[in-house]
Amino acid sequence: MTTRAPAFPGRTEVARRDEPASTAMRPVQAPLLRVLPGTPESASAARSMTRQLLGEGHPAAETVQLVVSELVTNAIVHSNSGGPGGTVTVALCPGPGGILVQVRDDGGASEPHLSGVATESGNCADHGYGLLLVDALADRWGTIASPDGRITWCRIGGQQPERDE
Repeated sequence: MTTRAPAFPGRTEVARRDEPASTAMRPVQAPLLRVLPGTPESASAARSMTRQLLGEGHPAAETVQLVVSELVTNAIVHSNSGGPGGTVTVALCPGPGGILVQVRDDGGASEPHLSGVATESGNCADHGYGLLLVDALADRWGTIASPDGRITWCRIGGQQPERDE
């Protein structure tokens, strides 16, 4: 994992994999943008909008659904979006090189970051795996902060490796 220097204050970018030399061309679809309430049900709504946009046959559909769900859940749990009147904005931008996922929250006391998931006793924690999943599944991810909130984004390649069942 390589962390790149921020292009401007408040931005963090993490590169995960080498960019593929070429990708299979898929038709470009219009981006999908939704403002959702800052409630736990919004993670399910975000998964549904991902299925609606990409369809069941898209090679990255399951991965994008998981990542969107994790980012929305993190936004609700770890930002002001989970408070009264809070919202989460989800943008999905499919393109020939993959899918750009952006989740905007209402900001909070801390920035999204990878964390260890072991407890003080050495046991595995019940939570804290969200960004670890994003880090493992995304080609790249990062955050952009502003006084009005922050965006956590990731790029998922359009061609996902085959999994052994």
